[in-house]
Amino acid sequence: MLLIPETFDAYITEMQDALSDGRVDRAAECARQLSPTRAARVLVEAPRQTTIDCLASLGPQRAGQIIGQFPPPFAADVLGRMDQPQAAEYFRAIPPDNAADVLAVLEPDLAEAVTVGLDNQAVEQLRELGRFPPDSAGGVMHPSFVAIRGEQSVGRTLRALLSSPNRGERSAYVYVVDDHGRLIGVLSQKELMRLNPDRLVHDVMTPNVVAVTTTDSAIVAARLIRNRRLITLPVIDEDQRPVGVISFDDAMDILAENVAEQFAGLGATQVDESFFTPPLGAVKMRLPWMAANVFLNLGAVAVITGFEDTIAQVAILAAFLPMITDMGGNVGIQSLSVSIRSIALGEVRLRDFWKATRKEITIGLINGLALGVLFAIVAAVWQQLPFVETEPSPLIGILAGVALGTNVLVAGVVGGIMPFAIKRLGKDPAMITGPVLTTITDITGVSIYLGLCTLFLANILGG
Repeated sequence: MLLIPETFDAYITEMQDALSDGRVDRAAECARQLSPTRAARVLVEAPRQTTIDCLASLGPQRAGQIIGQFPPPFAADVLGRMDQPQAAEYFRAIPPDNAADVLAVLEPDLAEAVTVGLDNQAVEQLRELGRFPPDSAGGVMHPSFVAIRGEQSVGRTLRALLSSPNRGERSAYVYVVDDHGRLIGVLSQKELMRLNPDRLVHDVMTPNVVAVTTTDSAIVAARLIRNRRLITLPVIDEDQRPVGVISFDDAMDILAENVAEQFAGLGATQVDESFFTPPLGAVKMRLPWMAANVFLNLGAVAVITGFEDTIAQVAILAAFLPMITDMGGNVGIQSLSVSIRSIALGEVRLRDFWKATRKEITIGLINGLALGVLFAIVAAVWQQLPFVETEPSPLIGILAGVALGTNVLVAGVVGGIMPFAIKRLGKDPAMITGPVLTTITDITGVSIYLGLCTLFLANILGG
């Protein structure tokens, strides 16, 4: 069967309809045709009991894979609504890297109940994973991988792989360690199958291994995987011993989440907030930023206050202010979004600051000229409308166009280069640039527009 996006969309739609109608068995059949991630996205929107019934129809193994893709607070809530034996059975099927995140948010009694069937080593392994920061390589790694000593033969290694429970992408590479367990080389399974079985692994391995430590950033690890087209990336401890791996799929999820977090910051929201954050918790996260925005915008208020006489004498000037400030904000957010995304994906480096500056100046000049001319024409026509009582003045339209074009240029340049400057200072560009950018565009737009009008409309103001 040919799997195309339309096929997946059809299954998703059918699964949603089945869940709405209470046809749990049909919803489970659709879920089997989808990846755990896609199925999880559908189930988080269903009533809790319907979600639990659907998971029960899927069986523990498949259900565990899907629960592992739920946001940890949601997964903890679902497990908490189940009978403890059922919750424990499903928890054992959750992939270890996801299980560690879920275990970290479970209530102590439930955490103890769901780990009853696991041996002490497995429980300790999960708790160890949970001790790493969630944004570190140790926090996202998978503890299952294949490691052998260099003095083993190729044939013996292949026989060990055949009996290994860790098949699939996570065992696509065989990592070679020395007598102290330190990582010294790597081999792919494909390479092993082409080699003479009697040769020693030490003689045929690739000695230069790309690896990250448990304390390295998960984003750095994800970019390494993407840039080097690796299937898995080993994670080592402070003694250079491998303790886990990060897969290509993990890397893509990390990069996608990072971009989402960066864009969440543009609106001055907290990256810790999710759909499942209680309303009061969301208010506590958002309100301080919005309150700070009030004080930031006092700058624009102060500028407008300084031109009260100008606005009082030519009231039509106030009509064009929202357009000038809003257009600057929109253009700035466009440039800001591109820069944030490029930095988040590792497409650009801080050393590209001047290249980004030149690019945004060029774009700003072209966009500013085009939008300025367009707005000058619109402003001139607007003054001719019957409901506009002010005496028409072509000069007002021209000045409005010049102010808008200049503000577009400033907004584009500021939005494009500000993330680089803030990143260089070691701060989060997304959480700072959004509110600051809108304040800058408001102040520059108002200052340029009203300043030009005060300067060039002396005949109107004096009359």
